[in-house]
Amino acid sequence: MRASASITIAILFAVGATQTRAHRAPGGWDYPFECCSEADCARIDASAVREVRSGFVVTIAPGRHPMWPTERREPLVLEISHQKARQSPDGLWHLCINDAGELLCFYAPGGDS
Repeated sequence: MRASASITIAILFAVGATQTRAHRAPGGWDYPFECCSEADCARIDASAVREVRSGFVVTIAPGRHPMWPTERREPLVLEISHQKARQSPDGLWHLCINDAGELLCFYAPGGDS
């Protein structure tokens, strides 16, 4: 019985850790755990996204995303295939990148993308 109590506590800690590491989008939905660690995701302006035949070209100016601060000086340009784009729950554009500017997740509005 004691071993099962320890397992239950370990599971509760694991679930709690997952919930504290993800964060909420401005529209009220949660970014999935695999996309962020509390600062990696942010809504981006539609003007930062250009749709091309193979997907999207996203250009983030320094200071326009929490993970791409003004100290970067150069814009971040990402080419994202349609297959990597996820449906945006709030109909807005969202980008999740790590501090090296590598893509974690990208959310595109349906229909307008």
